[in-house]
This record gives sequence, structure tokens and C-alpha cells, in this order.
Amino acid sequence: MNKYRIVFSPTGGTEKVTKTITKFWNEVKDVDLSKTDLDFSSISFTKEDIAVIAMPSFGGVAPQLALDRLARIKGNQCKCAIVAVYGNRAYENTLVQMEDYAVKAGFHVIAAVSAVAGIVIKKACSVRNKCELYI
Repeated sequence: MNKYRIVFSPTGGTEKVTKTITKFWNEVKDVDLSKTDLDFSSISFTKEDIAVIAMPSFGGVAPQLALDRLARIKGNQCKCAIVAVYGNRAYENTLVQMEDYAVKAGFHVIAAVSAVAGIVIKKACSVRNKCELYI
């Protein structure tokens, strides 16, 4: 049995949540859904594997790009927990969307989690008091 974290985390908040969830797992392999140079259709799991699939919730929905990339993976009945990470707004339909796409990819969803992460938009001010917005 292999253990995986399948994560879309453009700002790092969702990744932190998944690392907390899997902190007692040994030898966890990561699949980064935000990578642009990865052929997601070449990724395949087995029925004996277990995974955590995590995405942020923006405006109550999962990012379509992350869902589309997840749908290309071959789940092969790998057991998984889906995780919707949200900030200052409700996660609304995110878990339902994630379950639909995980099942479509062949995963066997056995658990669902909604987790709150810090606000992902922050200001960083330089020495000259010029502020930039990081999203």
C-alpha cells in the first residue's frame, strides 16, 4: 500500500492542511495538481493505495483546473479522503464537486473533510512602504 497527497495549493494553505492530516503517515508521495508540466493521465493508483485529495474552495466551489486535472488521473478504486480548504467564506459545493470528479477518476471516496486555513491574500510591504498584493 502506497500513501499519497494529491493537492492543488497555489498559495500553500491547502498543502499545509494535507501535511497536518498525513503527518503520521510514513513515506507519503505527493502529486501536485498545480504543476503545468505533468501528464496527469499517466498517473495511476491501485486498489490497495490510499490518498488524500485536497483543494481550496474559492467562492464556494473548487477550482475547475484542479478538478479537470484530477479527472485525468486513474484512481483504480484507490481509497481516498477529500479535503476542501476554505478561508473566510463557506465551502458550499466544493466537497460535492470533488467527490463527483474523484469518483469519475475511479477513486473510492471514504471520507470528506472541510478545513479552515488562514486568509490567502496578504500584503507585504517593503522598506520603502511600497505594498504588493500576493494571492
